[in-house]
Amino acid sequence: MKAFFEARDTSLFVGRMTVNAFPLHVHENVEIAYVRSGTCDMQIGGAAFQLRPGDLAICFPLTPHSYDRLSGDCQGFAAFFLPDTIAEFANTFHRCQPVEPVIRREALGEEIPRLIERLMEIPSDQPSPVRLAYLHLLLAHVLSGLRLRPADDGNERDLAARVIRHIYAHACERITLDSTARALGISRSHLSHIFAQQYRVNFRRFINAIRINKALVLMRDPLVNLTQVCYGCGYENMRTFRRAFTQETGMLPSEYLRRVREYAPGPENG
Repeated sequence: MKAFFEARDTSLFVGRMTVNAFPLHVHENVEIAYVRSGTCDMQIGGAAFQLRPGDLAICFPLTPHSYDRLSGDCQGFAAFFLPDTIAEFANTFHRCQPVEPVIRREALGEEIPRLIERLMEIPSDQPSPVRLAYLHLLLAHVLSGLRLRPADDGNERDLAARVIRHIYAHACERITLDSTARALGISRSHLSHIFAQQYRVNFRRFINAIRINKALVLMRDPLVNLTQVCYGCGYENMRTFRRAFTQETGMLPSEYLRRVREYAPGPENG
């Protein structure tokens, strides 16, 4: 199964957990999954876990993970948010990884399930500060229940994660397999092996996915044009940009930009 870079339209989501399997992917968000009923088989950072009722999993940013199998009666809670959403915990999410990304029911305590239930009760039109307040409390309890370690401990799994972080940080520059290997102090063949074994996706396709995600963000600015978007996300010419954009989104960048501007609020359309 290939890993893919998932671009999310919202910086904060709190609601019900997916009821369908979801393939191996990475994104810049923190993701929390809590099972209320049924079971959920997940992969997180190359390790397999089965979540049972009352279990909670947390995926730090740029950690490959998947939802492999969910039982028919599986229901639960999910939260996605950018690591800087709550400043107090930003350094933790940027610099650390959990030794074990799953907290079992018996170790979870009573306060976390109560906070999750309260978050699920908040109407979707409730002002976001209310959600943030409860999410802040939830994270304080969850992080206190985790054993954390530095993100780069030097083992093979950490090296694989460091590869993703480096690519994510430099994807919009002139980056190649060779330049990435040099920057990380490893051989080209070792880097190829990590990418093939851990992420099972083409190096260039993964970079394109990150670049196009940035392009989608840039296109929300009503003052930028496609040439600025093209160069701003690392492409050297419009032809390459159009091909990559169409491959990732299924439409031409000009078509996507037209749709974004057509539905964006403004003086002419309210």
